[in-house]
Amino acid sequence: MDPRLIQTAVLGDPESDEPVFCPEDPEELKAFRLEHAGNTWWCGINLPGGCGRRLTTKLCTDKICHFAHVPDPHGHSDSRLPCIRRVRGKKEDADHLFIKADIGRWLRQQNIEADLAFPDPFRSAVTARFADGRLLVVHLDTVRPPAWDNEDVWEHILGPGCQISRDVLTQRGYVYRIRMEGQSDRGRRFTVAGVEMAGAAHTRWFDLANLKVTPDGINTVDEAHPLRPAQVPVANIKQPDPHPTVGLMPSNTEVPSPRELRHLAARRLDHAIYEESPARVKSAMLNMEHVIANDDLKDDELAALKAAHGRGQRWLDKRARLRSTVIAQLQERVDARRDPAGLARQAWDLVGEEDATDEDRAKVTAIQHQMQRMVDERREAEARQEAEADQAAREAMRRAAKERRLALDQETARKDQEARTARLKSLVLPVRGGLKRAAANGEMRTWQELQHKTGARGLKGLSYEEQVHLLVMVGQKTPADEPLWSVLLIAHGDQEALAMHRAVAAQLGRDVAEKDLELIAQLAAQRAELHRIHR
Repeated sequence: MDPRLIQTAVLGDPESDEPVFCPEDPEELKAFRLEHAGNTWWCGINLPGGCGRRLTTKLCTDKICHFAHVPDPHGHSDSRLPCIRRVRGKKEDADHLFIKADIGRWLRQQNIEADLAFPDPFRSAVTARFADGRLLVVHLDTVRPPAWDNEDVWEHILGPGCQISRDVLTQRGYVYRIRMEGQSDRGRRFTVAGVEMAGAAHTRWFDLANLKVTPDGINTVDEAHPLRPAQVPVANIKQPDPHPTVGLMPSNTEVPSPRELRHLAARRLDHAIYEESPARVKSAMLNMEHVIANDDLKDDELAALKAAHGRGQRWLDKRARLRSTVIAQLQERVDARRDPAGLARQAWDLVGEEDATDEDRAKVTAIQHQMQRMVDERREAEARQEAEADQAAREAMRRAAKERRLALDQETARKDQEARTARLKSLVLPVRGGLKRAAANGEMRTWQELQHKTGARGLKGLSYEEQVHLLVMVGQKTPADEPLWSVLLIAHGDQEALAMHRAVAAQLGRDVAEKDLELIAQLAAQRAELHRIHR
């Protein structure tokens, strides 16, 4: 709603406290004008920011219908108050007046006389002083709590948005509340009542007429005794019916007039719309159609009922559009594989209503099946991903184990090699010394003889590679112009001895003959040279 548009006014004069609400729909505004053909509307001084000037109604099709100030042809106004309602005015700014009017009507229906007033500060409360002196306070101040310990107050009722502390509610056991429930026909808003009880999860709401004033307090119409925390335990207090049927009828014994019945029919429709119940809306509309077809109605009454009936039809049409929109949005989200959020639940609730079409129900059912398939596919994909992750984890564990084994094997091989090298190094001096003694004696040696002569037990059982490695270490310090010591061990001329000499010579950078006969002759000459040098 555009807050700049004035939605509330007062009837009769600027100081009036009789509020009226401008219908937002053009057809309802036409019926409203007929209803108030002999009345005038004012920007009353009892409205926040009201300037006291006269208002007229504006019938609009491109925006909501509203009140507007009557133009001043002379450029001045009888009121000296500036009007700021077009800046901050909302339809709720007359709630204190509607509440006062409904409280007065509620008391009159019970044949109770009371003086109603607005105490200071203005709009903080509505008070009703009964003829017997009792004071009923409807507390409207949402900032300051009521004076619960004020002995002059007979009973409190909390207005819209007023809070009560848990300690106070526990001590009292319950508190009555009222609130505004949308708008009704013929330019009115109406009040509903509720009971908030200690330990209850929610306030239970019902028609204001479902409360009555008794000598001992305020009570619901279906209770035999007042709800007093000192007399009735909280757990035993009977909850009022949230959808009362008798609450729509006045609580006195007088038979309502046909005009009142027609007003109540419109009010039933508003209750059904507020509760978002298509079945009850349709029932109220059928009742109105019967009244329109069979009752002798005045023009304003006929217009009002038709306007209310049109309001119900527009609400049903709006509900159908909402249903289509929600289904379309849900289908779009599901097709895009996006989270449907609350649309799925909303769509299911909407197609569960009486006026939903079979086509809409079929669409939502198909969407549900589609969503279930998506859930199944997602679960299967998650299962596959989990299996793949488990397989990858197992493969990683196997690779890690293999790498650990390889590293362990390499470390073991390194340590074995270091131990083998250390063992061979320990044999270098004994072997070189034994070969020098053999050269000085003009002799040759075999590995067995070298072991026997030197007493080095480590020479026993050496592999071919170890023998080559040992001879390389023995010959490393041999001058380049002298033969290698290994010629005294491998001069036998067999293939293994020749291969060993070639391997040792290659590692020490010595040239050897390529042909075996030539190499045998070379070894014989080098052995004779060693004998000559060390003799």
